[in-house]
Amino acid sequence: MDEHRYATLRGAGSLRRIALENELGAPVDTVWDAIPDVELVKQWWPDWQPGGTIEKFEGGRIILGDGSWIDGTIKLWSPPHILEFTWHEHLHDPDAVDWFEPKTRSLLRIDLVSTGDYTTLLSLVQFSPAACAVGGTAGWHHFAGERLKSLLEGGRVIDRPDRFAELKLLYAHDPER
Repeated sequence: MDEHRYATLRGAGSLRRIALENELGAPVDTVWDAIPDVELVKQWWPDWQPGGTIEKFEGGRIILGDGSWIDGTIKLWSPPHILEFTWHEHLHDPDAVDWFEPKTRSLLRIDLVSTGDYTTLLSLVQFSPAACAVGGTAGWHHFAGERLKSLLEGGRVIDRPDRFAELKLLYAHDPER
C-alpha cells in the first residue's frame, strides 16, 4: 500500500469524515490487544501523557492522560473486532485548546477483520469537526498507520519526529489522499 494513501479526508461544511485502512502483519487478537490496552497504546499513540484508563465494556469510560487528551464513552465493545467511542464527550469548554488543535467532540470507530492467519485489516473512521480534520487525518495516518504497524510487525515503534508535520502538510495540500 502506498504510504501516502493510508487515510482519506472527505466532506464539506462543519464536519469531516476521516478514514484509514491499513493491513497489519499480525493476527486480529494481537492487533486488538494493542488498541484498548493503556500500556500498549502509550507506545504507538502520540505524546503520551501519564495516566488514563479504558473501561473495557459498552458504557465504560475511556480517559487518556488526565482526561484533557481523550475523555469519552465506549459506545460499542465487541472484542476482538469493533471498538467505537466518543472523543471529548465530557468536555466542559469546547473552545479549550490543547497541544494539537481546538478540542472538539467526535465519534471514532475501529474495525478489525482477519485477512489471513497473520494479517488484519484495520479500518478506522472518525467524524470530526472541520477545524481539526487535517491534523486528525495526519495523526491517524502516522500513529495508527505507521507507528502501530511498526510496533506490531517489528516489535518496536519506529519514531520519526518530523513525520506528523510532513503528513499534516500533505493532507492540507491534498485532503482526499
